[in-house]
Amino acid sequence: MSEANLSPFLARHIIETLGSFGTPPARGIQHFNVGNQSILDALDEFYLSSYLQDGGAAYKMVIGDYGSGKSHFLYCLRDVAWARNFAVAKVDLSPVETPYDDQKKVYEAVAQHIIWHEIGEGLSDETGLTRFLQGTLERVVGGELSLETLNHPLYRGLVDTLEASVVDSPAYQTAVLAYFDALIRDNEERLDSLSRWLLGETTSPDDTKILREVGVTGKINKPNAFRMLRSLCQVIRALSYSGLILLFDEVDRMASVGGKAEKLATDTLREVIDRTREDLPGAMFVYAVPPQFISDVVPKYPALQQRVRAPGHFSRVNHFSPLINLDHLDLDENDLMLAIGEKLIPIYEAAFDAQLDHAIQRANAVILANVARDVFLDISHRRLFVKSFVVELSRQHYGRQHTITEEEAQALLRGQIDELSGGETPPY
Repeated sequence: MSEANLSPFLARHIIETLGSFGTPPARGIQHFNVGNQSILDALDEFYLSSYLQDGGAAYKMVIGDYGSGKSHFLYCLRDVAWARNFAVAKVDLSPVETPYDDQKKVYEAVAQHIIWHEIGEGLSDETGLTRFLQGTLERVVGGELSLETLNHPLYRGLVDTLEASVVDSPAYQTAVLAYFDALIRDNEERLDSLSRWLLGETTSPDDTKILREVGVTGKINKPNAFRMLRSLCQVIRALSYSGLILLFDEVDRMASVGGKAEKLATDTLREVIDRTREDLPGAMFVYAVPPQFISDVVPKYPALQQRVRAPGHFSRVNHFSPLINLDHLDLDENDLMLAIGEKLIPIYEAAFDAQLDHAIQRANAVILANVARDVFLDISHRRLFVKSFVVELSRQHYGRQHTITEEEAQALLRGQIDELSGGETPPY
């Protein structure tokens, strides 16, 4: 999509997010994405448009330092997956949270964060399995639900397909069908009970009674969690999606867990990797981690190391490798920052109906990139550059456009470091 198709609202959203936080926005990332196209193309060619569509499964690890673009890359992969008709769950884990100490939590994380994606330039999507099921049903029948939907030929076709599909857990299959029926009948009591069951939440005795009425027995627990995740993948494919892409962003946490918690987390992670490859049709598990996880944590656990070890990094000629290293992009760091800067100039213009001198602003991008690289050696250059350049574009727009000096660049960058870190030593 070119900047000519970029709405002022979405352009403003991009600029506001980058200028405030230096982090990628959830929407509009295609307008300034550079440097990773060869990796995305390879993932698309060898997995999203082929192997996964046929029911295969895979896992990859995205490796990069803080601010190197891991979240940015996951958003890009999400968009490619949506274009190939995949369902996507993106789980952003906090520094104090991990689902890998309990297999049931892995299922819950996926069920809570699967995205219902409306096509268009909306700035956010709703998440949660029940919202995903509702949106899917409405899309199938082409509009709002009513009692007449029960006899709609497309709904009857969906029900027939789902009933005829192989789903490991009959209870899971029944729960999804019952949820569709309750949606159409607007039965809030059943919807609430089924929602809690499908999301893996604690159910009450009253829930149990209601669930039995519709033929749903048992519950989602630790022993059957992966079976239920497999059932979810099977249901998603029965609903005519290509499969499910699982994006987990560890937010640079796993390298510092330590102790028994680390051992438990790595054991469960290894099992997730194994189960993805063996049990999840049409699924790809993508796990974003800092380099320290690969260098410091993985070697302590031979079983995990065996699954992660690979000669070289992922590329078109080495697509079997599980390791996608964001240090190995199409452009070197300096050229990458300049290319991002080139993209941001017209986006800023679209956001504020501005007219910038592109030659001057490209020169400013060069100066900021050079100073960020040469002076601030221990800092995440990319995030720092992006935030600083957006701030400078605003200053230039509302002031006098001029080529900044290295001293101005250093002052601007130092100010943004303080802002990003809250006045503390930044975690870069």
